[in-house]
Amino acid sequence: MSNVLSICSGLPELRVARGGTLIEEGVRTDRLFVVRTGAFDVVRHEVRVTRVAEPGAFLGEISAVLGSAPTANVIACEDSVVYVIDAASAAVRSRPDLVFAIAQLLARRLAAVTAYLVDIKRQYADSGTHLALMDEVLGNLVAMHPAGVRQGSERPDVPDY
Repeated sequence: MSNVLSICSGLPELRVARGGTLIEEGVRTDRLFVVRTGAFDVVRHEVRVTRVAEPGAFLGEISAVLGSAPTANVIACEDSVVYVIDAASAAVRSRPDLVFAIAQLLARRLAAVTAYLVDIKRQYADSGTHLALMDEVLGNLVAMHPAGVRQGSERPDVPDY
């Protein structure tokens, strides 16, 4: 991530106090953030998904790449400092170094999720439970070209996520 920090050299910095919201779910700002110091919780529909604390980690990268509203809140869990990239959608189209760093991050996440799904598939393939559907889930993920896919649940009894 030190390469990401060098990309951010000279960018504006923002201090976020512990408990402060850096990114609000559903509110489009067209900003991308890079952790300089501190830590943030990513919270989606009141469920903590992960904690991001590594210097050089991106926050808001999915919104920047997709040009969409954020799908989670990002809340400082300690006093923190981030670099700010304004006009993030334009920045990811015009800065190859930035988009490559984001692509690497997203590829690492996809590899981890795929490995997890394969593990579940192996464990539950012959169980006769809903978890045996991982074969179908994996196939759909591999073949997915979701340019027009709406985020959220397709089930009427489950709120959008």
